[in-house]
Amino acid sequence: MFVGYLRNDFEEDIQDILNSDKLFELELLKQTYKAYPQYCFGAYEDGKVVGVVSAYEFGKHIFINVVKVMKAYEDVLTRLFKLLIQNASSMNIFILIEFDKKHYVEAFNFKEHSLFIRFMHSGEAVPFNFSNSIAKQVSGEDYEKVSKRIDKEVFMDDREEYIKNDCTFSNSLKLSTQTGFLHSYVVNKRHIKISPWLMQSESYLDAEKLLRGVLYYRGLKKIFAYAPKGVKEICELYESYKFKKEGTFALMYLGEKPDLKLENLYAI
Repeated sequence: MFVGYLRNDFEEDIQDILNSDKLFELELLKQTYKAYPQYCFGAYEDGKVVGVVSAYEFGKHIFINVVKVMKAYEDVLTRLFKLLIQNASSMNIFILIEFDKKHYVEAFNFKEHSLFIRFMHSGEAVPFNFSNSIAKQVSGEDYEKVSKRIDKEVFMDDREEYIKNDCTFSNSLKLSTQTGFLHSYVVNKRHIKISPWLMQSESYLDAEKLLRGVLYYRGLKKIFAYAPKGVKEICELYESYKFKKEGTFALMYLGEKPDLKLENLYAI
């Protein structure tokens, strides 16, 4: 087995991972590799990628945004995380990881910040009003201005380039009001991911409009998002629109604790 930097032709060798995980984000990995190849690592067996880890650098933190190892090779996660940490130049790191796999990063002294729930909408019909008036209110006309301001308020970090370019895809749907913004993109033929979705405090009505918008425009596919488990108002909003809980995840950090405003973070 070879474990090291992800090779630039990895798309040719990653089909087994794509087949094993219906939510694997190939396009996100490709864009991360384009921006930060020094934070992208792979495990290869017989020329095929059986594990991969990638990360994106912000002003204060590195965020590990793709983690996937095929079940038969799960222990290689330790080697992948070790490589990433060694190459992160003592920067602060955080990661959202499946709860039952968090021990892999705890071995490197990561600590738990908070718990998140993966919510999944299966396309079940939810009756709601989405008028032309609401469509105009969430049209995303001021998306860049609103996202720049609110993202900094919630993450307390410089993520402007990430929001503007590196988490934006040709199939992105950008919705916004004056109090929040919601970005969604196509993961594959069946699945849409909401990420990020941030709101100012006490903006529940606008948050509901944005959720209605993504369901209206994307509703024929399965839609998923990761939301903070401890924020009752956010979880109840998802559940009121027939999103189902599908697994618990831990937000873990190494170094400086991320100063996140969870009550404003509707989808990480």
